[in-house]
Amino acid sequence: MQELLLREGSEHHPPRPPWRRGGAPEAGRGRAASEPAAMAAAGGFVRELERRGGPALRLEQRAAGGVGCVVWDAALVLAKFLETGACPLARRAVLELGAGTGAVGIMAATLGANVTVTDLEELQELLLVNIENNKHLVTGSVRAKVLKWGEDVTEFQPPPDYILMADCIYYEESLEPLLKTLKDLTGPDTCVLCCYEQRTMGKNPEIERRYFELLQADFELEKIPLDKHDEEYRSADIHIVNIHRKQALAGALETTERA
Repeated sequence: MQELLLREGSEHHPPRPPWRRGGAPEAGRGRAASEPAAMAAAGGFVRELERRGGPALRLEQRAAGGVGCVVWDAALVLAKFLETGACPLARRAVLELGAGTGAVGIMAATLGANVTVTDLEELQELLLVNIENNKHLVTGSVRAKVLKWGEDVTEFQPPPDYILMADCIYYEESLEPLLKTLKDLTGPDTCVLCCYEQRTMGKNPEIERRYFELLQADFELEKIPLDKHDEEYRSADIHIVNIHRKQALAGALETTERA
């Protein structure tokens, strides 16, 4: 599984589909979705994310402030995958890790999920802005909370039905805290959907390899085929992985919780 994820798409750069419109100002990482320069100069710019069932999400971004302040391509792919209906979300408890702008979690909330979008303290204002801007589209619920990977997750218990992650695999020093948080948050029936853009520059391939190596100690991984992604918002270098606790580990965890 690990070798398959790392090998596919690593030897060439696939054509960029129309929705991948180039990098946002100061965002780094070859990112998606910029608006006119005048808006960026003013300190913010908006990305509209089309929805199948009504008006588009309007997601405010920041021209500066770090990688969490723009809508990344992997977030678009995962948000649109949720719209395919492959995962039932109505009335389900959903938690997004590293939410950034909140694109994925807010999309889940428009599909009836009860969502908690989480990120660091400095991203809370942007999350709240985007929740407010899109609250008229929400059919479930959505709230923003601070969650630093590796720290206590008691307030986020019981385990959610789904954990959503988009482009969270890029800092080597964050891998072990992220994995600890995943282990602490997941229950026997939690489904983790991890979407990431495969990158071939610098240390990225090694970081991805290490992440999946560590992950497979406690979790089962299944890649979702490209033809199951949204018919438009898909790209050969962006993968979605369905992650569950290993059965023996999940059974032991359930026994411990009952005790």
